[in-house]
Amino acid sequence: MFIDFLLNSRIYGIDSFIEFLSMIISCIISYYSYRIYKTFKKGEFKYFSIAFLLIAISFLFKILSNLTFLYYEEITEINSLFFVISNFEVLELINFFSFLFYKLFNIIGFLMLFFIFTDTEKKEKIFLFSYLSLIVILFSIYLNSIFELTVVFILIFLTYYFYRNYEKLRTSNTFLVFIGFLFILISRLIFIFSEVHELIYFSGEIFRLLGFIALLVNLIKIKNEQKKNKVRSYKRHFGSFE
Repeated sequence: MFIDFLLNSRIYGIDSFIEFLSMIISCIISYYSYRIYKTFKKGEFKYFSIAFLLIAISFLFKILSNLTFLYYEEITEINSLFFVISNFEVLELINFFSFLFYKLFNIIGFLMLFFIFTDTEKKEKIFLFSYLSLIVILFSIYLNSIFELTVVFILIFLTYYFYRNYEKLRTSNTFLVFIGFLFILISRLIFIFSEVHELIYFSGEIFRLLGFIALLVNLIKIKNEQKKNKVRSYKRHFGSFE
C-alpha cells in the first residue's frame, strides 16, 4: 500500500504537470485560432477557438481533481511515515465535482468541433447531441469508460475528416492537423485501459500532449505565412469546413 501510494503520487504529479502544459497549449491554440478568424473572417475559426478554450478550462478542473490525491499531512509514529488526508469528505467533494466539470467542459469542447465539421446548424440536432452528452456524463459517474468511449467516437469522425483533407490537399499543414487529431484519438483509446496500470495512463497523456503540439505548430505556421503574405486561403491548411 505504501509503495502504491508513492507511485500514485508520482504519476498524479507528473500527470498534473503534463495536463498543465496541455492547458497552456490549448489556450495558445485558442488564441491563434481567434487571430486567424480575425484575418479570414470565417466564423468556424471563432468556434474552433472557443472549443479549445473550453478544453483548456476542462484541464484546469482535471488538474484540481488530481491535486486532491496529492494533499496529505506527514506524521511520525514509531519511526514510520504515514500519510493522512485531512478533511477527507471535503477533498472527496472537490475531487468529485472538479472531475465532473472536467468531463462537462471537455465533451462540450469536442462536441463543438464535431458541430463545426459536420456543419450542424439545426437546433434540434444540437440539442439532441448535447442532451445525450449530458446523459453520458451522468452515467460516467459510475463507469468512466462510457465518457472516454463517447469522446473516442467523436474523435474518430474528426480524425477521419482531417485524413480525407490531407489525402485531398497533401500539404504539410493538413498533415499536422491529421496527426494532431490522430494522436489525441490514440490518447483517448489508451485512457479506456488506464485502470490497468498507471503507466498506461501516463502514455495516454504523452500522446495527447503531442497531438496538441502538432495542432499548435500548424497554427503557428499559418500565422508566419500570413505575415509573409503567403496565405490566401484557409482551405490549404485545414481543408473546407463545408
